Amino acid sequence: MHSHITRQQLEALTLRWEHWEAEAATTAQKIARARLHLLFLLFRYGGLRLGEALTFEPRAAIDIITGMMRVPGPNARELLLPLSAMRHIRRILSLPQAGDPDFLRLDQAFVRKKFYAVGKTMGLPPAVLGPRAIRYSRGLELLDLHVPMSLVQKFLGQQDTVQLAAFLNFSDGQARKMLSAQARDRRASRQVQAVDDDATNLFWGIVTGIHTGMRKIHVEITTFSDVRLTASCTHEQAGLLEVHENQVLSARVDPERVALSAERIQTSLGNCARCVVESLHADAVETFVCLSLPDGTILRATVETPAVTKLHLAEGKKIFAYFPTSAVTLLAD
Repeated sequence: MHSHITRQQLEALTLRWEHWEAEAATTAQKIARARLHLLFLLFRYGGLRLGEALTFEPRAAIDIITGMMRVPGPNARELLLPLSAMRHIRRILSLPQAGDPDFLRLDQAFVRKKFYAVGKTMGLPPAVLGPRAIRYSRGLELLDLHVPMSLVQKFLGQQDTVQLAAFLNFSDGQARKMLSAQARDRRASRQVQAVDDDATNLFWGIVTGIHTGMRKIHVEITTFSDVRLTASCTHEQAGLLEVHENQVLSARVDPERVALSAERIQTSLGNCARCVVESLHADAVETFVCLSLPDGTILRATVETPAVTKLHLAEGKKIFAYFPTSAVTLLAD
């Protein structure tokens, strides 16, 4: 189910909050609406969770001159608030009441009720108006603006796989779809620009596992369409890339090192993918095989032409592709 709002709707909702606060008639109402508007701005532009926001001390945590905001706690982070938001934040923080450490300490149910009420005036459903939906919608907005996923993770304060999965699966996997589309566009762009096959077999995903040995490190990458690859690299290479879990990285599979089998077999190779043959292009020595992975991504393999006859390769045939972890090269995003 879709539970996010578009960039245009988010901008309209931001303006609606400004007008809603300005419509306050009494002093008490102005203060109450200012507190709620500040919460909205912190979700919208600061990526705060509801629990973080309700214990947040804005005067101590926000530099009103530079716009730098420091979020304390287990998901501590620093981020720069945009000028458009700081104009309202400075005004609200100038209120005498804003000096109270409990200025934002409001009942969660009350906050949600008010957020639903403001959005209802625009005809928006409650599912897209909660604090979580707003902060995740901001994350999607940033992705749509081609902000790197690593910065979006920092904005959302995501430091573990569970937190990252929640965002990727939000609103029927909207973030996952956007990242997959960007990865396809990036592959297509590199293939157009490439003068050789360096753009072949490029995959883009998130580091979901790291296993460290004496000489090598195995890095597991899960693409945004749930294809899993394992790469091996030296400690020096991992250090240069600053490899860590939840990091966004690209990986390239060497087509010359992909082995094919008509059946699933036990091998010592670290990667196995079930594929369907899309196309074959052969000469007397080599055959270039395009394989479709379950998500529709193309994996290319270069095999010896005599082997094609033995495997009875043909378009539409199901096949298994095997390649070692050393055939997967990690690249910086």
